[in-house]
Amino acid sequence: MGSVTRRILQASVLLGLLCGLSPALAEQWMNVSPLTDDQLASASGRQGVTMQWQMNDTEQNASVADNVLSGNVVTGDNYLSDSAFGHMNGIATVIQNTGNQVVIQDSTQINILINQ
Repeated sequence: MGSVTRRILQASVLLGLLCGLSPALAEQWMNVSPLTDDQLASASGRQGVTMQWQMNDTEQNASVADNVLSGNVVTGDNYLSDSAFGHMNGIATVIQNTGNQVVIQDSTQINILINQ
């Protein structure tokens, strides 16, 4: 089993345990064989999966106010090399800031739906 697939399954098992699934069921997931390319192709676009509704809500309320910059204010540059994300796996969030008096807020929501 590929390392990415195993990590996804491990995360799913952890989530299941946190949500009250029994350890026996979690162990069953760890021994699941990966899907073939044909099986994945036939399942793309959530074919055959009953519609699942979900609502995600993230509230971020930062503010920058009443700040004063004076004098010779210099900001930096952002550089990314052509291989900056060469060995990245999974989901990444990249934030760059070249300004002053900036509030950076970020939110990532990951939803995993597993139907047996």
